[in-house]
Amino acid sequence: MYSDDALMAEPSRQFCKNSSDYNVCNWFVTDEDSAYCMSCSLNHTIPNLLRPERRRWWKSLEHAKRRLIYSLLSLGLPLKGKKEDPLGMAFSFIEDKRSNPQVFEDHVNTGHFDGHITVNIAEADQVTLEKARAFSGELYRTLLGHLRHESGHYYFSKLINTDEKLAQFRELFGDESKDYDQALKDYYANKGKTAKDPAMVSHYAQSHPWEDWAEVWSHYLHMVDTLDTAAAFDQQLGAGHLDDIEETLQKWSQLTIMLNSLNRSMGLEDAYPFVLSDQAFTKLRFVHGLIYPS
Repeated sequence: MYSDDALMAEPSRQFCKNSSDYNVCNWFVTDEDSAYCMSCSLNHTIPNLLRPERRRWWKSLEHAKRRLIYSLLSLGLPLKGKKEDPLGMAFSFIEDKRSNPQVFEDHVNTGHFDGHITVNIAEADQVTLEKARAFSGELYRTLLGHLRHESGHYYFSKLINTDEKLAQFRELFGDESKDYDQALKDYYANKGKTAKDPAMVSHYAQSHPWEDWAEVWSHYLHMVDTLDTAAAFDQQLGAGHLDDIEETLQKWSQLTIMLNSLNRSMGLEDAYPFVLSDQAFTKLRFVHGLIYPS
């Protein structure tokens, strides 16, 4: 189970500098040569903290990032920062003129490039997030969802690393060599005009095989983290051991029904607004096989 008390087992350790300086982190430092915890050490750019709301936004971003990092570590996935490895991971949390006319950037898109994950910090503002969710038609648009999705682009190159795996990927997701920029232009030009393909976990997954992969990857992380948390609270539908993919998928189907029912009882939107097809489950099995090779 994820907890903000993660990595805090030894009282003698020093708190992350972002805890003492800004109160946005509560992990301990694990590298004696660093003043920052493993999660914060991956930061490349942080928001301008002279404005109080930016510090609140940053705290929300760091909370989501720690949850992502904890999941990646729990799954035993390779995770290094760019200071250790030029092909490692880094995070930039920045904004553009739409939320702050004084900054240089006209438009900042949340995205990934060569291990560098960028998030527009305005996504941490609830009003902006709700507007973006409505405009994009993305029912599950969250900071954590963004980070999980973009991490999928990073791990594509880490896990799809043989001709055999690439062939398996293309059989399930399609040819990733198709023009990515043009595919996204076509998707947004026709957004709302095409029905969702049942083989996809989301409408956006239809835009390009890379996006299909990243959406499935983020769903896999949604699944294992939620099941693990449920198990930590002694829920029968939880699962702390996730190496059996069939059991995991079965419990996930049952748990999401319960989660949605609980939300409806409170008059809230569904916690998990997705219906997964057999093709989507096959793609989740593929991701699982890459993480837990037999």
